[in-house]
Amino acid sequence: MKVKPTIVLDRSSLDKAVIDLVLKSLYNNADKEALHIDKDIYEPNGVKLPLKEIERIWDVMVASGWISPVIGFGNAGKIELTREGTQLMAQFGGYKEYLDAMSQSSNQQQTVILPIQIDESKDPQITPCEDQKKQKPKKDKK
Repeated sequence: MKVKPTIVLDRSSLDKAVIDLVLKSLYNNADKEALHIDKDIYEPNGVKLPLKEIERIWDVMVASGWISPVIGFGNAGKIELTREGTQLMAQFGGYKEYLDAMSQSSNQQQTVILPIQIDESKDPQITPCEDQKKQKPKKDKK
């Protein structure tokens, strides 16, 4: 009898791996309206977690704004990607890739460009158009 070795991850690595798996599963199965987190995502991928960890990761994912639970009768445990989640997946391809991109951008020096608003009411610079320059001034009748 062969025993598969179990991989022990710290909490941060576990969160990253599970969130990445969930987001990729939802994005790659976009043809389905929603997926059941246990039956459609965890079980087929061999994810076995204690109930306390499942609930904690559920709260983290819902709080992220990238997934939302499906509300309604018979939809307990089903989730779907939000607009922000779909945008994240389309742009980066996964949660791990998103984290890598964020760590690379934080290592580089960033230039922040702030918007500048010009208040023209204080010193308006009005240039008359060519038609107004060509017009002769009207003479006043006295």
